[in-house]
Amino acid sequence: MDTKKIYRHAPDCLPEDMDGEILVYSPSMATTLHLNGPSSIVWGLCTGEHSVADIIEAVTEVYPDQATQVREDIIEVVEGLANKGFLILTSTPSD
Repeated sequence: MDTKKIYRHAPDCLPEDMDGEILVYSPSMATTLHLNGPSSIVWGLCTGEHSVADIIEAVTEVYPDQATQVREDIIEVVEGLANKGFLILTSTPSD
């Protein structure tokens, strides 16, 4: 994955914060996701303003001893949310 990519929430997604965990409902897909821990942080940062690299950096600050695993996990979460239609690609900044 190109970590320069920027994602945002799909417009029909309806998130609900439940004490640090997030439930995201998509009426068009009739699907609900339960996000907690790092995946809820990723969701919160996918606003169309932060690249995947920015998100990796932010989560690494929270879990500095797990930097390599954080990178892999963030990429997996973003790809998973995008593949399921919960995130949409906003842009890929050029170098």
